[in-house]
Amino acid sequence: MAEHEEPLTINPITSPHDSTIIFLHGRGDNGRNVAPFLVFAPVNSDYTPSSRRNRDITIRHLLPRTKFVFPTAARRRLTRIQRGEIIWNQWFDNSVADFADSVDEAQVEGIKESTDYIHQLIREEIESGIPPEKIIIMGISQGCAVGNMVVMRYPGRLGGFAGMCGWLPFISHIEGILKEGGEDGTPGDVMKVLEYVEGRLGNGSGTIQREDVTEMLKTPVFITHGIDDPKVVPKCGERLQSAFRGMGFEEVSWATYKVGHWWCDEQIVHIIAWLGAKGLTVSEQLAQFIGSDITDLGSQCVGYFTGEDEF
Repeated sequence: MAEHEEPLTINPITSPHDSTIIFLHGRGDNGRNVAPFLVFAPVNSDYTPSSRRNRDITIRHLLPRTKFVFPTAARRRLTRIQRGEIIWNQWFDNSVADFADSVDEAQVEGIKESTDYIHQLIREEIESGIPPEKIIIMGISQGCAVGNMVVMRYPGRLGGFAGMCGWLPFISHIEGILKEGGEDGTPGDVMKVLEYVEGRLGNGSGTIQREDVTEMLKTPVFITHGIDDPKVVPKCGERLQSAFRGMGFEEVSWATYKVGHWWCDEQIVHIIAWLGAKGLTVSEQLAQFIGSDITDLGSQCVGYFTGEDEF
């Protein structure tokens, strides 16, 4: 396994610790750099009274019993830059600009190593007493991309996956498999998808157990994207959430926001509310950040789709 820096851990502000979010940064970033933007920045929204804006209410206050773990990707050579040698923290490399459809070996090696590493972090949380149903994978950009693979390769259910501004590796191949199996409107053959992924990563498909896949499909998924994202276009997010639905994940939510290649406060508020609905301990303070009507999602939210309703 490649060498990784020790993850940055930020403990919950209230005991007992009952859940963990593992946050995966984007390409070229690191866990220690991205952590303050997520956990220490004040959270505001359209619904925050003006008298309380910019006060020190953060995601830690809204998820008071949640521990945050910020791993850092291994340093890898950026192969698509031909001149010189650029070494970045990245979960996987890809040698072409079309990162969504690339299947080159540089990508494959990193995806396998990174998902194995994050699975190790999940096991450590389980060994510490946190059940997998209370372990959340959250990621942005390439962290979202590798987070998809973490969920799809995990032998069971996790508490949830919240992906922002990301894409699904091998998407064209996965869409092709799903189209073959789900033309009548039913989910495509998720087993064939997972066998393809494991085959690309050099593993035997015999390691995939159908009962594990049945549990995996119970992992709730919330994909969000900025409509002004210039780096990973919104279509990547659309294809990602559509693929999760096509594989038969039982709960997939999809929302877009007036933001670029980052997140906005309302996006974080909606993710926190979603996590609360999945069983994480949420502070009563959350009520001041959301509208009284679920269909009123704030000025930054463009659309919100749960599979049953679109707002």
